[in-house]
Amino acid sequence: MANHTDNRGHRRKIEINFEELEKLCRFQCTEREIAEWFHCGISTIETRVREQFGVSFQNYFETKRVGGLVSLRRNMFKMSSTSPQMAIFLAKNWLRMSDSHEITGAGGEAIKHEIIVSSESAKKLTKAILNGEGT
Repeated sequence: MANHTDNRGHRRKIEINFEELEKLCRFQCTEREIAEWFHCGISTIETRVREQFGVSFQNYFETKRVGGLVSLRRNMFKMSSTSPQMAIFLAKNWLRMSDSHEITGAGGEAIKHEIIVSSESAKKLTKAILNGEGT
């Protein structure tokens, strides 16, 4: 961590840029990552948030992270108009749709078979889309 003392050896108050803090919360950064960003300890982040806003860091984070989730959701919907993979991902995850195929059994009767996308496959698809590989 950086040296946070003045020329008399007293500790200087670490200032937090609250616009940056809000952006980091929107990006879903952990409290540890935020503390590292500002070159201070977690307790400093908690103290500055309580001084500035009168709430705990947890409460502050919960209110600010929503903006990031809304932004992500907006981008996913926008991508779904040009990316079939994103449209399928949204349909399967939010509309609870699945691919169905009718397969004929030994006696000729229809057997319904559903293809379920595993969470691991969904993670890989999401990562590929976010990295620009899904289009």
